[in-house]
Amino acid sequence: MKTTQNFLITIQGATSEKDVLERFTSQLERLSFSIQNMHFLNFQSSLFLLMHFELAESSDKKSLTKVLDKVAKHYKIELLICQLPESSITSPENRYILTLLSRQLPPELLTKLFRHLRKNQLCVTEVRPLDADDLHVFEIKIHADQPIERQQLMKELLELKSEYQLDLALQADDLFRRNKRLIFLDADMTFIQCEMINDMSRFAGKEAEVAEITQRAMDGKIQFNEALQQRVALLKGVRLSDLERLILNIPYTPGVERLVYILKTLGYKIGIVSGGFTRVIDHIKQRFNLDYGFANTLEVKNGELTGRILGDILDGHQKGVILREVAHKEKLLPEQVIAVGDGANDLEMLSSASLGIAFNAKRYLRERAASSLSLPNLDALLYFLGISKTEISGLFEQKTLL
Repeated sequence: MKTTQNFLITIQGATSEKDVLERFTSQLERLSFSIQNMHFLNFQSSLFLLMHFELAESSDKKSLTKVLDKVAKHYKIELLICQLPESSITSPENRYILTLLSRQLPPELLTKLFRHLRKNQLCVTEVRPLDADDLHVFEIKIHADQPIERQQLMKELLELKSEYQLDLALQADDLFRRNKRLIFLDADMTFIQCEMINDMSRFAGKEAEVAEITQRAMDGKIQFNEALQQRVALLKGVRLSDLERLILNIPYTPGVERLVYILKTLGYKIGIVSGGFTRVIDHIKQRFNLDYGFANTLEVKNGELTGRILGDILDGHQKGVILREVAHKEKLLPEQVIAVGDGANDLEMLSSASLGIAFNAKRYLRERAASSLSLPNLDALLYFLGISKTEISGLFEQKTLL
């Protein structure tokens, strides 16, 4: 029975030569082998090559070393050849990518993260950087014997995320990670940098009362429908003209225009869904040329708010329903959908998407969401999609040329 031997070659060193790869592979042509895997990095005139291959029994390690050592000495770089133990190589069914975003990267952060993954029987097979603005971004490939409960893992890592101000997103390592096609975002404190109902309350002189109810709802301490009805009742008498002036001065979250432009360029459908009000959402939808916009409708009589809502209340459950219905309408799979929000009433929407991101969220949502983003700029979520700074810059260069 003919057998083969598995070897791992590691080549590393500093050289300005451009033909190192072809010189090595040309030397390998005279041996009977097949390449199983290869990783190459050329960074600031320093190279690193890792190659796994099977060598026929007729050729031994000595002949392999002799062939490659000559090239290594020519370029004055290091060569290491080791034989791999015999084992059956299987392709894992449960493959994931854990994306890590952090402004700083102390060793103890990685130690704690890798230790936690190991204790959960999650095998790290590769760590690679993603080019980013003023951030450390790493994509960590993970293999698991069993499917990972993403929300549970993120909850376990919550304290680590808080201690080191890092963000994490865990996704299946499949073709959909970079091929999503629909994103829905909450409005208040996500797409925009304010709670509109809190700002509206100033016109009614009820700012403190409304803010207190809003906070309780965001923390999950009161049902959203009840909180909304209480707050809207406090807005009775607010003039529509004051609301319109407020809408014209909405503060948008940094990075939102860039995010919308890039995702539209990539063919995404973009929607905004809010427990807020249609007059606000319709303005935002038109301002950014979004595809979808959903919210509650305030009753207006004689140019003033009556303190009531028309029709059914758009709550957290309805957000999830809308997301699923739009995905079905667009003929998209759940794996192609992203949802972003910050409050308790966004949980069902985030859970209905393959990538649900808690953006600068309260602890209630951060404990339950599979991904989190705590940076001030919303377009940082592009890194979770595997889109690098270089790719983003390329898109904007094309925009300039148009």
